[in-house]
Amino acid sequence: MTIYDISLTVTPGMVTWENAEPSLSLEWASRIGAGSPANVSHVSGGMHTGTHLDAPLHFVADGRSVEALDLGALIGPAQVVEVFGRDQVTAADLERAGVDEGTERVLLKTDNTRRDLLHDPQFHPDYVGVAPSAAQWLVAHGVRLIGVDYLSVGAYDANVETHRILLGAGMVILEGLVLSGVPAGTYTLAALPPKVQGAEGSPCRAVLWDGPTAPNPGGEGGEA
Repeated sequence: MTIYDISLTVTPGMVTWENAEPSLSLEWASRIGAGSPANVSHVSGGMHTGTHLDAPLHFVADGRSVEALDLGALIGPAQVVEVFGRDQVTAADLERAGVDEGTERVLLKTDNTRRDLLHDPQFHPDYVGVAPSAAQWLVAHGVRLIGVDYLSVGAYDANVETHRILLGAGMVILEGLVLSGVPAGTYTLAALPPKVQGAEGSPCRAVLWDGPTAPNPGGEGGEA
């Protein structure tokens, strides 16, 4: 069994949305080296940093917040679907890509991965996003979670509309997935955020493994 860590390592200076949102920052409150009995740190910054999820509350005024999400959407079979050579992923692209009937979790691997955009500290507005037609297709086909390989699910010029379609249907969005080492296929996904009351989004640790059972802690895989 292989475990794939599809989460981006949070680092100083990493890319954020339009390079304007604050990244997560870790600061030390006490250090053993400075005479304290323990190392203690605290974290501050944006909830949409690196690999993170959007709860419906992000774009829906009375939508579910992070602590109220159905955990069943965040754990289970997921299909990694490759769509290359496209500026946006459309409904027709999803049809051609062969999303399996009944798939509830779809992770899109696009030219964002080929360009390694998540590891570039400069924000790229020409990233590949999900067009509104594809968002409607996902809703119509009963998908509960959609994952993408850049910082936002919607294409730059249709970002709000795509978010509203998906989150308005109660879907969970995973953004900032590192899929470079993951072949197309079906895996088991786990993507769990901290249980933060009232939050509209949250960083999370997302992993895939190639089997239906719990992963072997000795499995290999990880971010390149």
